[in-house]
Amino acid sequence: MMVKDIRKQGLKALKYLQDIDKDDVLDALGLEERTSPWTTALGTIGIFALGCLVGAGIGLAFAPKSGEEFRSELGERMRKKADEMGVGEQFAGRSQMPVT
Repeated sequence: MMVKDIRKQGLKALKYLQDIDKDDVLDALGLEERTSPWTTALGTIGIFALGCLVGAGIGLAFAPKSGEEFRSELGERMRKKADEMGVGEQFAGRSQMPVT
């Protein structure tokens, strides 16, 4: 009977020991796992890249004009502003190529 109890307690202790992982041991000692700077940097870069993709997708989804229309309108505004300031006169002999 005593051998059965010892065996039962031994199996119980073995099951408990099998469930212990590195974090449990470190926690028992009052320590914690040191994270690598590369792990932190790669995680940060990954989150930044994901944010860029989401922002670009939202920007494309809600863009009021196509890129070509926007660049054309922007070029026209720049030419008008340059004419108002008198800057365009020195470039009058150059060909006017559209911004693409």
